[in-house]
Amino acid sequence: MLIWDIGQTGHPRLLGAAILASTRFSQRIRDHRLGWLTYYPRTSPKHDPAGRVVRVYGLGRMMQLTMACALPPYSVLSGAWLAALAPFTAAGVDAFRRSFKTPDPDADLAAVVTTTGKAASGSPFHGHRIAQIAPGVSLIPGTKGDLYAQAKPEDGLRPLRASFEFLVSEEVRDLARELFRREQPEHFARLRSPDRSAMAFVLRRLKLRRWIFQGNEIGVHLGMLGEPTLEALRSGRSRPTNARPLLDWSQVVSVWSRRFLPAPEFVGESAHERTKGEHREARQKRLERAREFPACRIRLSSRLAGFETATGAEAAGLLPDLELPREQPASDSQEERSRDGQHG
Repeated sequence: MLIWDIGQTGHPRLLGAAILASTRFSQRIRDHRLGWLTYYPRTSPKHDPAGRVVRVYGLGRMMQLTMACALPPYSVLSGAWLAALAPFTAAGVDAFRRSFKTPDPDADLAAVVTTTGKAASGSPFHGHRIAQIAPGVSLIPGTKGDLYAQAKPEDGLRPLRASFEFLVSEEVRDLARELFRREQPEHFARLRSPDRSAMAFVLRRLKLRRWIFQGNEIGVHLGMLGEPTLEALRSGRSRPTNARPLLDWSQVVSVWSRRFLPAPEFVGESAHERTKGEHREARQKRLERAREFPACRIRLSSRLAGFETATGAEAAGLLPDLELPREQPASDSQEERSRDGQHG
């Protein structure tokens, strides 16, 4: 989903993008938050057919937000905070609906999952206060009033961590496979892909553990709207059509403007009266930094200037000078993509 600033002179500028993909079939920290049982394959004696039905149903109503980013100069203005909300708009649901090979008019994007590697706390996936961006929508239990909430590794679950194993050179991998083949030829011959076993064998020989490849903790965050959503995903029941709240893009842009841009005189400040001056000064400096960014370095927008004409997609985004939105919510530009199956 592409987000455009249509108020700029010349041609619309690309503010940022939200990229959606299918979710993993099993992810323990996410599954624990949703109340899903540990998944075992059908060949396992612990396999739970009823639990699998609930899981498959939930994954068909969930997407992975693989990236929410903003291009300069909008990155200076916390544009990624805005991009993270795009999947919960009418345009986001429409993109989700059209992602199926056979479009489903009743497709329901109930939840968005995302991960963060820079910090487990989840920038830019925090601070989306439901009371501000979706007044009147009920809160999800355990979210502290935010749209996104971190699913923490509780009840003995290990934290999800980045892995640097991919940095091991191909030369080292070849040596590990050869050593493994020579010393355990029968085991090597039984394996269709011996790479992981070969690396484990070499690490044991060196008296090392695989944790030497571990990096920062990865935060797992779930975004949901409306109190019935969590229970629907936990039970495998469909959300009623009148219990599928969406974000109004105009409202979202308005909140973003008040939080991250210098507020015009006719717009109320959210800061306390005593600190209002400091907040206004900080926002003004941020806006000046964004405006000073050299336009010649914003190349991607120029290359995509003909995006609307080429694809027939609607431009969407913000009003001139990044101020308040129009009365009617704008829709984000979208790129249609196909997804294999409906169950993640």
